[in-house]
Amino acid sequence: MKVVVLGSGSYSGTPKPLCTCENCSRARTNPALRRTRFSLYFDKTLVDPSPDLHYHLERLDKKVERVLITHGHFDHVFGLPELQVFKRVEFYSHREALEVAKGLVRLAFESESPSGHEWSYHELEFWKETRIGDMKVTHFPVVHTITAGGFVVEAKGKRIAVTGDTGPEILKDERTIKLMEGADLLIAEMTHREAIPGSHLGVKEAIELAKRVGAGYTVFAHISHSNYPHEVLERKVRESGVAGEVARDFTWVEV
Repeated sequence: MKVVVLGSGSYSGTPKPLCTCENCSRARTNPALRRTRFSLYFDKTLVDPSPDLHYHLERLDKKVERVLITHGHFDHVFGLPELQVFKRVEFYSHREALEVAKGLVRLAFESESPSGHEWSYHELEFWKETRIGDMKVTHFPVVHTITAGGFVVEAKGKRIAVTGDTGPEILKDERTIKLMEGADLLIAEMTHREAIPGSHLGVKEAIELAKRVGAGYTVFAHISHSNYPHEVLERKVRESGVAGEVARDFTWVEV
């Protein structure tokens, strides 16, 4: 199964408009260093419809049948109306995120589905395993600035864990660590150089989380323009001994 990190950046993307920091300046002259906002794709499933979803979908050129939403912040949901190219889409998340999603769709289309479409919304209960088609999905809560969660998905005999946006408190959450433990693939946020309690992981904490989870492979994503340069992040991951990499846009892994 092919897992694609469509967007590897955080809320502002890289380069951030008007920013003259090292990462933004380099990204303006080197397209390989540009980062769009985070989205993930596997097995006709989209995780978080980024504001950059039009670009993602055009380049991906694959069908989306279901959408998992980690939380309702704009950089994780504002691309949702771009899914109008698909007649039938199922959306899954906790209640607060679904209300944001439905509000965006009503704003765009004056209804909870575009005209002639069949979109449906399904509330997930934290910690309860839910069967979605051939997949088993567990939505777990994380500490962030609003209600938010990650996912563990079992599909085609593989387990994929996605942290979503989370503060460093996840390192003390033994229940969540145990749920993700031994996943075939971990998609972990690594937003900032230093962790922000109740908000985002830093580099050190993201690497520690990867070690605790012990996934077969880890891809670090949701990288802020204010983080270390890409090659520095890759060196830190390599020196840590973690089997994995720092995502660029459209990094893909076969699991």
